[in-house]
Amino acid sequence: MEGFTRRTFIGGLALAGAAAAVPAVAAPAQAATAAASPPEIETWQLIGKDVFTGDAQGSRTQGVTTDGTHWYFSSSNGLEITDMQYNTVLKTAPAIPPALANPSPLAYKGLNHIGDMDYADGSLYIALDSSASDPGSPHEYQYEYNTPVFARYTAADLAFSGQAAALNPANREHDIASWVAVDARQGLAYGMTYANATQIAVYNLPDFTFSRYIPISQPIDQAQGGKVHDGWMYFSCDDAAKNIYRANLTTGEVQLLFNLLLPYPQEVEGLAFLETPDGLTLNILNRELPDPNGPSNVTFYHYLLQVPGTPVIDGPPRVGGYVTADPGKWTPDATFEYQWLANGKPVAGATGTRFHLLGTYLGDAVTVQVTGTWSDGTSRTVESAPARVRPAA
Repeated sequence: MEGFTRRTFIGGLALAGAAAAVPAVAAPAQAATAAASPPEIETWQLIGKDVFTGDAQGSRTQGVTTDGTHWYFSSSNGLEITDMQYNTVLKTAPAIPPALANPSPLAYKGLNHIGDMDYADGSLYIALDSSASDPGSPHEYQYEYNTPVFARYTAADLAFSGQAAALNPANREHDIASWVAVDARQGLAYGMTYANATQIAVYNLPDFTFSRYIPISQPIDQAQGGKVHDGWMYFSCDDAAKNIYRANLTTGEVQLLFNLLLPYPQEVEGLAFLETPDGLTLNILNRELPDPNGPSNVTFYHYLLQVPGTPVIDGPPRVGGYVTADPGKWTPDATFEYQWLANGKPVAGATGTRFHLLGTYLGDAVTVQVTGTWSDGTSRTVESAPARVRPAA
């Protein structure tokens, strides 16, 4: 949002979210049935960061998205295209054209602020609002941000397409345009109230007409970025703990994934997914002031989704022979511990990669549990499918 004066900064020690993924227990989803088991909470590992200073910092302060070959960044009133190494391809400022910047039926105050954005099918979907105060009105924030507009730009040249719409959800609590997320295949766009949101607003593409609300299982406060992935909405929040959440778009279940709390002033901004040869990454912009007497910067944090492998048992399960545990492919690489089981019960001392099938195991269902531990100390335990022990050949 608009500058470091926009929020009160919360100091504190850097928590594990700044160095590693922190799993948490989420509240049950409102729409889930009592019998349904909750989805497993993802873990994300910090794998690197890029620090933008000078001109680069100034043009990358608000939002981010990607088409897989370019990054697209926004500042308060600017847009930038870079290659994947952050070399500038095209930059434009001001990026809000007069038709939107000036007072109009879309926004009685005009528009002067760009939030987080999303890419789909050659277009950038951009969240716009105004920081101008309403004279004489009591306002919760230093700036009003109460004229939310979604607009579509052409990604190739950053030009306004001429298509924009003022948001008109049914329940206007404190609706602003901090971010817009789109699911073009479903023909949907998403937004959310800024302060302690209890529901996600769903809009129709291409005209941004309001469709419905998705109630969520716990409030999400001060989300400054949102993106859809695999049926979930992911949020980067500038709340006190700088939390990163996701919410299931079917059930409304909210899960806390990790946090990005640092021991100095910061403002969490937009986020973007990128598929890489190493796996899925979640990339988060964060405005920072590490030195109170020095310049600020924007740091782009990169997290890799930790995915456990699917263990399998190799070798014919016959009495007198040996079977071997294959842990499967883990992302990123992990170190492993093993525990063999017979009919669901751990076998004492059977903690190696190989297991000797003695005659006492004839007819038993043998499985192996693999515990993988990643370099950040996060662990997951998964179990193979059973192998029924047969007589010797």
